[in-house]
Amino acid sequence: MSRDPLAELSAELGALSAEYSGKCTWALTDLVSGAHISHDEDDVMPTASLIKVPVLTALYQAVDDGKLSIDQRTMYQEKHRGLGSGVLSMMSPGVEMSVRDAAVLMMTISDNSATNMCVDLAGLDAVNATMRALGLPETSLFRWLGDRSAGLDARKMSVSTASEMARLLELIARREAVSPEGCDDMLRIMRRMRERAELSHLLPWNQMNTLPEPRQNWVAEKGGAFINGIRTGGAIFHSDRGFFSMAVFCEGGLRGPDNHSSDGNRLLERMGRAAWDALCAAP
Repeated sequence: MSRDPLAELSAELGALSAEYSGKCTWALTDLVSGAHISHDEDDVMPTASLIKVPVLTALYQAVDDGKLSIDQRTMYQEKHRGLGSGVLSMMSPGVEMSVRDAAVLMMTISDNSATNMCVDLAGLDAVNATMRALGLPETSLFRWLGDRSAGLDARKMSVSTASEMARLLELIARREAVSPEGCDDMLRIMRRMRERAELSHLLPWNQMNTLPEPRQNWVAEKGGAFINGIRTGGAIFHSDRGFFSMAVFCEGGLRGPDNHSSDGNRLLERMGRAAWDALCAAP
């Protein structure tokens, strides 16, 4: 009887997520066969910084629509300041950069202030409208990052589902989310994470932050984290053997330290490595 790697992977991911001390939802689509596996994939979950993938998509849609040029200059202003991850919040307003530079800061170091610049450029309502146009009704950004009206309730900031985030990543990977050229550039940016996010953290990266044969073997990724054990990850994995999109959402897992070694961080790392080994790693 022949093996079914995807069925075996589904069982393994299910077993891993069942060990989590909070709620975990996930979805994975094999972009070669089109097969799909998941767990509670339609449950609405807080995204934390994973919402930056929809923001990036809306930004490139605005470029496609002629509302922006990717190379036009834009300015970091006081209204964009968002505390947390990134560097712009520590700098004086008035810094100028290209639209693409703001996108690079948003995605590669998860800069919250750069994200607010991108939201300002694309339009907050346009982020949600872009998601609806792509058939993603639950993926929503409610506020700029750092807006205190949300308090510490991540669900008042942004939400999505594992199925929708995996689908958005699939559309980017298939060059269908925006123009093919825009998708290619989004992938270039997402492949340049300075610190590997959790889903790819346990892959065999070298000192140059690349995998062996990096033109064939790569990960385009974004992660997120917030209080109450919220840990999220979305990625496109590619090798000469396999190609898949994956999204994982964790909430409420408070076992272990509340830092980058938390229960949720470790779970995402193990799930990402299991998926890579099953679908992309050399046999």
